[in-house]
Amino acid sequence: MKRLIYDIETSPNVGFIWQPGYNLTINYDSIIKERAIICISYKWEGEKRIHNLSWDKNQDDKKLIEDFSKVLKEADEIVAHNGDNFDLKWIRGRGIKSGIDLSETIITHDTLKIARQKFRFNSNKLDYLAKYLGVGGKIETNYSLWKEIILDKNQKSLKKMIKYCNNDVAILEQVWYKLKPYASHKTSVTTDRKKCPECGGSTEVSKLRTRASGVKVVQLQCKDCGKYNTIPASILTNK
Repeated sequence: MKRLIYDIETSPNVGFIWQPGYNLTINYDSIIKERAIICISYKWEGEKRIHNLSWDKNQDDKKLIEDFSKVLKEADEIVAHNGDNFDLKWIRGRGIKSGIDLSETIITHDTLKIARQKFRFNSNKLDYLAKYLGVGGKIETNYSLWKEIILDKNQKSLKKMIKYCNNDVAILEQVWYKLKPYASHKTSVTTDRKKCPECGGSTEVSKLRTRASGVKVVQLQCKDCGKYNTIPASILTNK
């Protein structure tokens, strides 16, 4: 299975405002430069190398999206933190503007959703989870980095942003490994339902249950990776 782990960094909209403050309404007519994707960092699960893409010297992200759309087509599943509501929607939003087709169904794992659904942490932010789980943390940065990249077109600052994004991917993978046992199976590496859908390894019976509907199911645990999987009990008796 090819599982892609990725993160994006985006620019804000640039526009005219009459005054700063709270509870202000800024109409879209005030935008003078649309938000875009500055860079995307990604890696394949289990591999060491982190790849990155960035917008061009004119701050156009079309080529970046074109290149990443090809990467997405290679993936069986993708992993991101808040990826379902943020990263993937951003990519599609920028893609449709440039005429890039991203309508293919993409199977996703969102570590933010897993953290919210399966646990009660003090925070579900990636930086907190990485530190809490002992796998690192985000690189410290501030708002000036975005201003240097967007307004000054500072290439040194862009490199810092890419490094920041690369680090996010590195810690995201480690957080994913910690949360993965709690994530639902969405694809399988094997058609044999008696084997582990995650790694294809042999399984052993962990628990038998009868659901409220009367259907008997069996919980299996992989002897290799330890992942649990539930199947109808009838599958074990079928020849």
